[in-house]
Amino acid sequence: MLSLFRLHSPNLRFILPLLITALMVICYPLFTPFVVSYSQLWVNLPFILLGAVIILSNKQPQAQSGFIAIVMLVAYCVILYWLQTSLANTDTKLIFCLLATLLPINLLLLRFITLPKLLSWGTAALLLLVMIQCSIGATISYFYHTDFENWQQIHLFTYHNISSLPLILILFNLAVCCSTGALAVKYHRRIDRHIFVCSLLATTTFIFFHYPFISSSAFILCAVFLLIDLGYSHYQQSFRDPLTQLADHRALAQALPQLHHDCTIAVLDIDNPTAIIDKHHPQAISDIQASIAAILTEQIQLSPHLYFVAQQFIVIFEHKKITDCQAIIEQLQHAIGSEKHTIAPIIIEPQPQQTATKVKKPRKKAIKVSVSAGMCSANTEQTAAVVLQQAIEVLRIARQKKKKQQIYIAENNDDTLC
Repeated sequence: MLSLFRLHSPNLRFILPLLITALMVICYPLFTPFVVSYSQLWVNLPFILLGAVIILSNKQPQAQSGFIAIVMLVAYCVILYWLQTSLANTDTKLIFCLLATLLPINLLLLRFITLPKLLSWGTAALLLLVMIQCSIGATISYFYHTDFENWQQIHLFTYHNISSLPLILILFNLAVCCSTGALAVKYHRRIDRHIFVCSLLATTTFIFFHYPFISSSAFILCAVFLLIDLGYSHYQQSFRDPLTQLADHRALAQALPQLHHDCTIAVLDIDNPTAIIDKHHPQAISDIQASIAAILTEQIQLSPHLYFVAQQFIVIFEHKKITDCQAIIEQLQHAIGSEKHTIAPIIIEPQPQQTATKVKKPRKKAIKVSVSAGMCSANTEQTAAVVLQQAIEVLRIARQKKKKQQIYIAENNDDTLC
């Protein structure tokens, strides 16, 4: 049986939505009687499912998927309340064309906006932007519907035997689908997969808008895709180290086969851990590791590929040059070295004979530590597992030579000290 990470491979992330969408379009006439019989449920189901996507996205480290669901929900409301009359009506056709233009643009825009939380000022700004777009569309529809009819006849070519959507907008939506599909294959990011699925099904809705209840069906399918992918993300998050709350060795084992050949792996470890234990206590290392994990998780570019395995921090960079990765690791070393890491004292329970006397409460201590890093960049003949092993090995060799607070790079099996 195929494992989950095989089912989540880059090729299937691209092919599976295309295949299911094509099957939906081909088989849709067969399901039309069923959809008509449960029309009320079918119309309301997208609100329920997209709302569930928004709620689940609030629990994710990055909330872009929730914003995508919000944009899709607004688009569905526009379709439901303003596009239920004939497209022969000029006002309706103008709103239809505006929606088919603005929705792909908004989806692409969300790909380049970093929104850490769903409940934030970013949400208010996004909703305000969407409301402004709707107001502009309503204004254009009210004042320029006559001019649009003339402009449509001259510039917008619509082949009604194919679709009610003008040909130029069909090409535009298909181009957006291809672009987002390429991003979903190239980058292993949840936001790219969600934008690809949403743009694909939105394009299907616009092209086959003459089908009854096509918008409800496409948006239901879109929400189901998003829910499945979010469920898989929650499944991945269950593989967490209890101390640092970073992904553990099980998550790393799943991630390594999915990595592209164009990757760089860095392994970070605390310098002089034995001296820290001797001076304080064994729990001190755990407190420092938790503090370092908090610093690393603040770096947004590290969050998708950050692991804690065998008392070491592993950072994976995709599609980055090793010089760029080295600069990032140097910044992390500086941030970790300049931070005062708090060590909690070991609390000893007082003996029964000490209850009459006042027991002095131990104080927390704050110390500074440094970290060293081993790095390795992959070539076309190396797997990610081999690259990781080389990064660990070059750091181990440097530790044997009692070197510290440096970046050690293994390239082509030659160890280089930076």
